[in-house]
Amino acid sequence: MLKKQTVPALAMSFLVMMSSGCTHNMRITNADDYFIPPAAVPKQTVKLGVTSANSSQPQNSRYISAIVDALQRNSAVERVIYPYTAANKDQADAVIDLSVNPRYDGKGSNFFVNWPGFLIFAPAIWGYGYTADISTEATITNLKNGKSQQLSVPAHYEFRQAEIDRTWTEVGWFEVGIIPLIGGIAFTGYDDDLTPEFIKNVGPSYGPYVATKTTKAVFDSLGY
Repeated sequence: MLKKQTVPALAMSFLVMMSSGCTHNMRITNADDYFIPPAAVPKQTVKLGVTSANSSQPQNSRYISAIVDALQRNSAVERVIYPYTAANKDQADAVIDLSVNPRYDGKGSNFFVNWPGFLIFAPAIWGYGYTADISTEATITNLKNGKSQQLSVPAHYEFRQAEIDRTWTEVGWFEVGIIPLIGGIAFTGYDDDLTPEFIKNVGPSYGPYVATKTTKAVFDSLGY
């Protein structure tokens, strides 16, 4: 028979083991929707300047960086000047001013993942569901004639993830499930802690997607 003092220790050990396994790495479930295959080298290339008011924002500036990085890798772009200023006017054919406005949300199905999902450790198996709607606006200015045009590039991403700051409610196993029930209600919303990791994971698909759209618009504006 176990001694009374060993019971709390065993319970604590179980909690530690459970919490260490109750995570679900972030996975963007529809990234392929925005996959851009490599394009053939075009006959003409362009030199681009890039500006953005988002550059001074810690999070949104990372979206801009993903686009700029993709532009630099684009075979149709000879040079990218970022950040572009009027002093670089003679070094670019066109300027792209970028504005990114992301909106994040949690899925209502997260309630069921948490309760009664805690009974089968659903948060760790499937993770909680989230969405990100990234509205990217580009103002493209042809430096040869001074004309500008607007381009909107919407993108909707869905992703799943679970961290211990939410899966700890699986301690509902030790009582009647009130904790995961309440947690399920709270966890239908978005977890702000996920944003930096999401931007890091989405960059490889989002950046080339927006870069390709804007580059095509630049070519059209230049009459290439």
